[in-house]
Parts: sequence; structure tokens; C-alpha cells
Amino acid sequence: MPESPDSQDSQKPWDSRRPGLIGLGLLAAALLGFAAGHWFRPGLPEEQRLPVPSVPSVFQAPKLIVYQEGAALPQLWLDTFASAPGHPKAELRMLVRAENGTWPTDGDVYLLKARSFPEVGQSVAWADLNGRIPLDGINPVFQAQAFDPSNLKSRPWRVSPWFFMKRVAPGTPHKVAFAAPARWANEAGGLFPDNPDLLAALWIKSQGRPVNLGGEGVHTLARQQVEAALAGRTASEEECWRGLKDGQVQLTFLPAWRLVLDPQAGGGLIRWAVLPSGTIVDFEVMAVRQDSPRLEMAMRFAEFLLAPSQQAALLGATGYFPVRSRPGQEWAGSTLIVPSGTWFDRSEFILWPYPKPVPPPAPEVTDTNGVTPGDGGDPKSE
Repeated sequence: MPESPDSQDSQKPWDSRRPGLIGLGLLAAALLGFAAGHWFRPGLPEEQRLPVPSVPSVFQAPKLIVYQEGAALPQLWLDTFASAPGHPKAELRMLVRAENGTWPTDGDVYLLKARSFPEVGQSVAWADLNGRIPLDGINPVFQAQAFDPSNLKSRPWRVSPWFFMKRVAPGTPHKVAFAAPARWANEAGGLFPDNPDLLAALWIKSQGRPVNLGGEGVHTLARQQVEAALAGRTASEEECWRGLKDGQVQLTFLPAWRLVLDPQAGGGLIRWAVLPSGTIVDFEVMAVRQDSPRLEMAMRFAEFLLAPSQQAALLGATGYFPVRSRPGQEWAGSTLIVPSGTWFDRSEFILWPYPKPVPPPAPEVTDTNGVTPGDGGDPKSE
């Protein structure tokens, strides 16, 4: 018997809700099954569970930490070292004291001034480089210096002499004139770096005496003499160089690498002069931290800087002269006119004065009413 229209209309709402109710029921059953499986899953001891895998990040890649004092290495050199198979990236940081006078101790390689080597060595244990980084081919004049006479803990890697630099008239031939130290103060347009220790060392040398001998009394007297003679004639090294390029300064005393790095300085009208007794030589050394976690790579980095190709690139990239050179040919490849003769043999390294350690600040005393025990444990009485 066919259904009446009224009965068909009454079933339509139920038929339309049936798919939705079925879907909800299946979803609820699935959730209950998942919860039950998780609840009754047999547990594993902690030591048998696998660690959660982690995705390696390029930001966590090991780096070689290189601290440097002085002019920075070219980025191209760092990239060249890192491009070798298995070599890490080298992160260059400036070597400066902390506010409490301490030096950073987390470096792998340290490139520092010779006079800073023993001071930093009080905080950082230097590795023995003997047999690890050879001295073959390094100019003998750079070896066995006072800071490391046995050549065990350091290697010299670049050197920069300090010269008198003077502006000359157009058309002046390329020749070297010896400076007259007695006329420093009387030289028109003279400006000198505000570095009393450096100028005192030069003052002593101009009198024909060894710079690194004589004791503190001689050094103090030299500082006083040079400060009195050059009063009002000193400025920062950067100001001296800028004034020489701009023509405001006619004579100054600066390291040679500034002129090499800026060969067009002063329109090519800057020359240097050398003291008859030689000049002052400031050179940098490299050292490796003994407990570096990347000790082998630190050795490879130091060896990389001493490679003949890198040493040959010093003149064009940093302005420092290479230490891998034959005696008498220290400046081979330089774009500058450098005097011939034995003046370099009479030069002296600036190893004086050594930096004085900065003592840490004294702890603040907050309790001023404490009793000070005397001998035998009895309170001290007035």
C-alpha cells in the first residue's frame, strides 16, 4: 500500500540528519580508541627510549674563534681558509680587555702584539708550537725575541716599521732623507701620535741608546722629555694620518702600513725618512690556546697565515711586511720606495713597556661594624 504524502514528509528531517549523526559517532569512536590505546600502552624504561631527533642548524656549526689586536685580517683570507674541505668558518673578534682588566679566554687563535703576548698569557695557557708550526723560511731577525726566546709558544707573522712621514713638493724624486730627531719640535707642521711610550722609545733611540734597556727610571725621564718637547704637538694616530693626507700636517711618525693601505694618499706626495740608527719595528705574533676544543684546526689556521702565498699577499692586503723573507729583501714586492742598506738590522722591536695589568675592582665593604679577631681568637681592642 503506497505511503501517504504526509508520512513521506515526516521522514525527511530524520533522513537529512542521518549522515551528520553517523559522522559524529565515527569521530567519537576514533577518539575513544586513540585515548584507550595511549592509556593502556606499555611504558618503556627511560633509558630505553630513543631521544627526540633534532634538526641540525647551520647556526650551531662549530666556528674557529680568532682574536686579533690591531688591523683586521681581510675577509677574503677568512673565506679562503673556510673553503678548504673540513675547515670551519673563522670568526674574527677584536682583542680588548674587559672592564675588570681581564682578557677573553674563549679564543682558539690569538693574533696580538708582541708586547701583549706575556700579559695575555697570564690568562690564557699557550700551546707548544714546536714541531707543529715550523719556523722554516722565517727571517731570523724575527725569531728568539725577548717575549718568547725559545720560540715555543708563538710565531711571528707580520711586521710593520714606524717611519717619519713627510709631505714633499711636487716633482721631488723618490729618495730617502734621514730625519733629524733634534729638530722634531722645530719642524713646521709637525704632529705626532699621542703615544708617550712610543715617542719615549723613539726619543731614547735617537740618542743612540737601546730602547729596551735602561730601566724604568730612564723610560720615565724619556717620557717627560718628549712630552715637554712636543707639548701641543700630539694627536691621535688617526688625526695625524688624516692631517698628512689633507696637507695640514707636514711631518709625523706613523707605521708604514697606513701608507701601503692608502697608496694614493696625499696625491703620491708623501715620503718617509729613516733614522740613521734604524727605526722602530712593531710586529704581531700568533699563539694558540692550549685547551682549545679545536686545537688541530687552530694549528692549521696559524699555518695558513704563514703560508708563502698568504705572506706574499700581506703587502697588498694589509700593508704589513711579511716575515717569510730573505735577509736584505724584507720589502721585496712592496709598492713603496724603501731605503736600502743595513738600517733594518739596526732597528729595534717595541717590547717596552709591557702593558701593566689592571687590577680588578676591590669588593665593596658593606659591614663596617664587624669585630676583627686578634691573636688567639680574642677580639681586637684599642
